Amino acid sequence: MPTLKKPTTKWGDLATVTRWYKKERDARMSQRLNAIRLLMKGETQTKVAELLDVSVATIRNWRSRWDKAGKEGLIPEHIGSRSKVTGGIRLEIKEIIEIKQEIDGQTVTGKLIHGHIKKNT
Repeated sequence: MPTLKKPTTKWGDLATVTRWYKKERDARMSQRLNAIRLLMKGETQTKVAELLDVSVATIRNWRSRWDKAGKEGLIPEHIGSRSKVTGGIRLEIKEIIEIKQEIDGQTVTGKLIHGHIKKNT
């Protein structure tokens, strides 16, 4: 069995990482700090991956990013994409839902709204 490589304490010790983890509001960052915290406590990468329901490769990646840049290295790189739904379309959807209108003679469903948005953007 390979030796356990704990994350570096160059960027913060267990107490610091635990404090950051408890105060973090972003779910993805919280999960990453928790992984580092658990690894610092001596848990294996396999156990941490199992506890957090991610792959061992993901845990290795997070530990590597922590070792290179600390907390800053754990910041999620992808923050999502901009919505294609304009304010006007959003208002139209709200009105359709509130008064239960029909679109093209069909009862409103999520699938129908999705198609309507796609057609009108």
